[in-house]
Amino acid sequence: MKRIVDVFKRKDRSLVWTYVISLDRPRLASGIIEFEHEALRLSALEERGSSDTLTARVRPA
Repeated sequence: MKRIVDVFKRKDRSLVWTYVISLDRPRLASGIIEFEHEALRLSALEERGSSDTLTARVRPA
């Protein structure tokens, strides 16, 4: 399943970038929250920021 996830700065809620994330059905235990967590995980791996400074939201379908 694919979802578009926007990543924002926590401080001023400005859009920083967008991910297109694809997750397998077995990893979708709690729905859209898994996509948001994956976007924040990727942000940390790419050294763009941490979950302390960023927030992620799945775009409505």
